[in-house]
Amino acid sequence: MPILKHNVIRRLLVTVVTLLLTATLITPSARADGPGGQGSILDSFGQSGLSVSVSGSTHGSGGTGVKPKPPAPPPPKTDPCAGPNITSLPALYICQHSQDMIRAVNAAQAGAQAAASLTMPPNHPLYGPLPSQNQWGIIPVGYPLWLWTDNNQTTLTQQVTNQGLTVTLAATRTNIDFNMGDGTHTTCTKTTVRPFHNDPFQTSPTCGHTYMTTGTYTITATTTWAVTWAVQNQTGTITITDTQTATPLPIGELHTVIIPNPPQ
Repeated sequence: MPILKHNVIRRLLVTVVTLLLTATLITPSARADGPGGQGSILDSFGQSGLSVSVSGSTHGSGGTGVKPKPPAPPPPKTDPCAGPNITSLPALYICQHSQDMIRAVNAAQAGAQAAASLTMPPNHPLYGPLPSQNQWGIIPVGYPLWLWTDNNQTTLTQQVTNQGLTVTLAATRTNIDFNMGDGTHTTCTKTTVRPFHNDPFQTSPTCGHTYMTTGTYTITATTTWAVTWAVQNQTGTITITDTQTATPLPIGELHTVIIPNPPQ
């Protein structure tokens, strides 16, 4: 009997100690979840004693927060046409198309630069009749002038190299604008050289002018050229002008003076 009583008392003491330990461990874990937090407490009593596990996030003064991982940085941008491993058909097409466009732009720039640097033949303005062809040294008011230039070349073709590319140039003279110096312009697509011995009142069949007031005038001729360039299946046209000036031209009036016959 004493042994049996002793065993009962021992078991009671173990049960009381176990209950006290359980209350001590569970209470702080239950308070760990703050506002909005979620947690679960799993406890079990086994032969080896008490085990407690807590899962979830904790908030409050005694909790430990779980921080999210920062987002991964974006991959570096690479030129899809720079790598040697371009195998997909869309990538091949895009890269080839881009390179063709770059070559086309470079060719167009080379062609336009070559055309702009083309040296055109000068066209100095000429006219007739000349003041030196009469005894007064002037062109009378109302006399028709013929206009032309000292260069009858109307086309020019050249082949040049620019930026390592062969450029073919073809220039065509489109018109000549004669600024007559009296406030008027005469624009001609064709000109005709005046014959030296000619009727002074005959007008030019293609390009001429008649001064109606006296004065000394300077004629300026501006020649316009259309220059077409061609290089690597690219073509284009630009306009080039050349301006030249003639010697001053005196325009005067002729007056008729009646002189009576001397007395007999």
